[in-house]
Amino acid sequence: MPRKIAFIQGSPRKNGNTRAVATIAMEAARENNAEVVEIDATELEFKTPGCIGCRKCQQSEEFVCVIGDQMAQTVATLPEYDVIVMATPIYWYSYSAQIKILIDRMYSLSKYTKLGGIRTPLDGKIFALMATGGGPVENNLELLESQWRKPAERRGCSFFSCLFPNTSPEAGTLAKDPSAVEKAKNFGRLLASAKQKTNTL
Repeated sequence: MPRKIAFIQGSPRKNGNTRAVATIAMEAARENNAEVVEIDATELEFKTPGCIGCRKCQQSEEFVCVIGDQMAQTVATLPEYDVIVMATPIYWYSYSAQIKILIDRMYSLSKYTKLGGIRTPLDGKIFALMATGGGPVENNLELLESQWRKPAERRGCSFFSCLFPNTSPEAGTLAKDPSAVEKAKNFGRLLASAKQKTNTL
């Protein structure tokens, strides 16, 4: 069975650096027999931005957001994949707003018990992050990385990241950088075959 990977694009710039390296990683994963699906979070329709805190998803046995819009329907499909990759530039030490809407709706994919336990169809999955930033890793991209790593750890998921610090704001420059291209290719290959462990490229 080929590994199923969902790449979730969160950059609002269609020709930006994040999308460029994510596309390279996707191609490398496909070349290594993975089944890759691209989800563009910036184009998903929603009735409300993010989670409204109604907690109705916690009152149902179904792992689905009750708002029922395209965003909710897309989030409900994530357990179908072996690997869930967030691809985002860093904005104010965090995700882009467009991808944060989707992440907030992922609350519906976990059932929380009164004793602090969690039931989720995401158990055993691999969470991954591809992120670009104009600043360094320290006190910058590492802060963003921890926001995806920590949920992965709490849900017993493996975590992998591929960070591109000190990136030029000019769109598409990473696609012209041989070292960045090779780094993205290696990450795609890794996701196509990775075992359960934690790693950063």
